[in-house]
Amino acid sequence: MFKKTFLAFNLAFPLLLTQCYPTMGHVHNPLLDVNSYKIYYGEIDDSKAEQLSNYDMVVIEPHETTKEHVSEIKEAGTIALGYISIMELQTWDEEFVEKVKDSDYLLDDGERVYVEDWDTYLMDITNPHYQQLLLDEIEEEIIEKQFDGILLDTVGDIDDFYHDDEEMASYLRNGYVELLQSITDKHNELLLLQNWGFETLETSSKDYVDAIMWEDFDKNRLKTSKWGQDWIQYFQTLESEENIAVFTVTPDTKSFKYSKKYGFVPYKNSNSIYN
Repeated sequence: MFKKTFLAFNLAFPLLLTQCYPTMGHVHNPLLDVNSYKIYYGEIDDSKAEQLSNYDMVVIEPHETTKEHVSEIKEAGTIALGYISIMELQTWDEEFVEKVKDSDYLLDDGERVYVEDWDTYLMDITNPHYQQLLLDEIEEEIIEKQFDGILLDTVGDIDDFYHDDEEMASYLRNGYVELLQSITDKHNELLLLQNWGFETLETSSKDYVDAIMWEDFDKNRLKTSKWGQDWIQYFQTLESEENIAVFTVTPDTKSFKYSKKYGFVPYKNSNSIYN
C-alpha cells in the first residue's frame, strides 16, 4: 500500500483509478504550499498557540498541548504536526516506558543500545508489540487531539547506526515500512513528515511519506560537500517529480537563504533545542 500524491485527472472512472493504485493518498500535498514553519516542543498555552498560528505549519510535542490548542492553531489555517519518536525510547515518558517489553529493545551483541546524548534506547521497529505501542500512541496523541499529521523523528538512527551493516539496516527499514503501512491503512489522511534517514527514504519510505526534513542544513559544510550536493540534487528531483516537500533546519541566515535557493522551506534554529 503506497502513500503517494496523485493528481486526480478523471473523476468519471473511480473504479479504474482504484484498480490502478492501491490508495489515492492526498489529491494534492498541502505541505508543498507551506512557506513558513516552526518547531516548538515546549508547553503550549493560549499565548503560545496564538503565536504558532502565524506560521503555515508547526511541529509540536503532542504531550505538551491539548486538543483545544491544536484546534485553535488549525483554525488559523496552520497545519499542525505532532512529534513521535520512532526508533528511540524516550525515558522521560514514564507511561509509555511502562508498556515496553524487554523484547521491544534493539539488541547489539545481546546488549541494549543506549543513546547517551538524548538518554534514550534504540528500539526494534520490527517487533509487532513495539509497533502496536507506537500505533496506540498515535491514536492517543495525534488522532484524539486532531493533528493534521506526524513528524516521524529518529528514523535517521537506522542510517546513522547501521550504515555499514546493510543486513541490519534492511531489517529495520522493513519494520519501518510495516509501521507506515499500518498508519496509512487506518489513517490515510494523515500527513507524514520524516526527519532525516535519507537512505531509508530513498530505498524504502518515499512512497509513504509526504515530506522530508533536513536538520542542520549548514551552508558552510554543504557547499563543498559532494555528499551534501548529491542529496540536494536528489531532493530537488524528489520534490518536482514525486511531490514530496523538503524542509530544512538552518543554523544561520546564510544557510536559511541557501536552502531557499534550492526551493526548500527553511526554519532557522541555532541548536537542536526547540523550546
